[in-house]
Amino acid sequence: MARIEMTNEVKAKLQPYVDEGKVLLLDLDNGLGPYSDEGNCALVTKFRFIAIDPDAPKSDYEIALDSDLGPIYFKKIADDYIQKDMQLELNPKTRMIVFKNARELVDGAVNIVDWDAVKANTVTMGGGC
Repeated sequence: MARIEMTNEVKAKLQPYVDEGKVLLLDLDNGLGPYSDEGNCALVTKFRFIAIDPDAPKSDYEIALDSDLGPIYFKKIADDYIQKDMQLELNPKTRMIVFKNARELVDGAVNIVDWDAVKANTVTMGGGC
């Protein structure tokens, strides 16, 4: 199992979701899967953490990354980003999570999304991009 390291600051941001019993997905928002609707509107690499209930669907997230907080699930379609020395750290200026590996800075602004909150506040308006 591949491993992703994280600083104490990142752990502190993610720990409350783990404490609630949520499962963490490190999601490439590419327009595919049950939690994505934006990837088809932008041509940028955008990752986000999605905290889901343990019984929520995660079949698109076939890869489990080992971490200090337990497994973090990842889409197989995004496995090119699974490289040596994967790291999550906090940008001290923006307070956003930075995802990088030995090869590149993958995403400098990884958000955290609580899927229950998204479902509770979703209004279907149509229209897309």
